Amino acid sequence: MKKTVGIILRENTSDYKDIPLYACRRDVVQFLKKYDINIIGIPVVYEAEEEFEKIKEMLELCDGIISPGGSKIYDIDYKIIEYLYEIDKPTLGICLGMQIIGKKFNGKVRTEIEGGKHCSEEEYVHNIIIKKDSLLYKIIKEEKIKVNSRHLRQIPTTNLDCVAYSEDNVLEAIEDKNKKFFMGIQWHPESLMEDIYSNRLFDYFIKQL
Repeated sequence: MKKTVGIILRENTSDYKDIPLYACRRDVVQFLKKYDINIIGIPVVYEAEEEFEKIKEMLELCDGIISPGGSKIYDIDYKIIEYLYEIDKPTLGICLGMQIIGKKFNGKVRTEIEGGKHCSEEEYVHNIIIKKDSLLYKIIKEEKIKVNSRHLRQIPTTNLDCVAYSEDNVLEAIEDKNKKFFMGIQWHPESLMEDIYSNRLFDYFIKQL
């Protein structure tokens, strides 16, 4: 039976008549289509108090969850991450998804990042340094790699293992090695489909399903 990856859909607005949408970036789906898996979107009514109970069953039906990038964090985001952690569901947080994970585990979100090195549409923007005792290093197999970057906020600290930093000391990856796969990354590997390290990361995530 095929495994299933769920993608948390974030609220968005179309360019046509400001129609409200549930969405994620197309490249997240495009990258996952490389694999022989089912892909489903999980729409979330972010400001409804009863919403979490409605989507729990969808989370449980998935073999793994991706919390993708976005622009705003809601209280229900923390409930989702807490639940995925409790049931040990393989979870990958990307950009805002990492910030949600980090903040849930006693982290703080800080908006100021000096120098403008972390918000660019260029394919590769800066290096990150990966700790050798981390799961991320086991996956990537390199201590230093170059990544893309398009974020304005950062998580300076969290109770999870902080396992990668940019050369200007912005936290780039967090994880809990005691789980099957519970990781947040600040860059966007889904936008680097031919990148060997992006493929290693997604390959490993899919194998944990």
